[in-house]
Amino acid sequence: MADLQRSFREIGHADVSTYIQTGNVIFRSASRSASRLTTDIEEQLRVDFGQSPAVIIRTADEMVRIAATSPYAKTGADAARHHVTFLAAAPSKSVLAAFRPPPSGRDVLTIVGREVYVHTPDGYGNTKLNGSLLERRLHVVSTTRNWNTVRTLGELLGG
Repeated sequence: MADLQRSFREIGHADVSTYIQTGNVIFRSASRSASRLTTDIEEQLRVDFGQSPAVIIRTADEMVRIAATSPYAKTGADAARHHVTFLAAAPSKSVLAAFRPPPSGRDVLTIVGREVYVHTPDGYGNTKLNGSLLERRLHVVSTTRNWNTVRTLGELLGG
């Protein structure tokens, strides 16, 4: 994670830290353009590591809101069985209108803007409602984090 932090500092970001080994980076930037930040970070990661994962950015305010918004946390869902899939962009209205998740036991999901809240009572490893399915069906890049990580990031960022 130290190398990842260094990459962020090299392109001018301040107060850089990472949260455990999740690939989540917390930083301050003078830029207010998420698309510009994404491009700059992806390019720096390519330079430093030879490749770059997709970079998905949320502001501190957005992370606090996401951590406070889950319909499943509000009903007492087990945090180990609850995830958020972060989408790089909101799916188009036509894609959302056509989206029908496959049956997956007791699993449920709720799409709210650029986030998909997923509750998997029988475990994320057993669900069909995973990030790969969401990327294919919603036509957007995504990354998924468990609820404990989302909640902790929200708390770290002021929630």
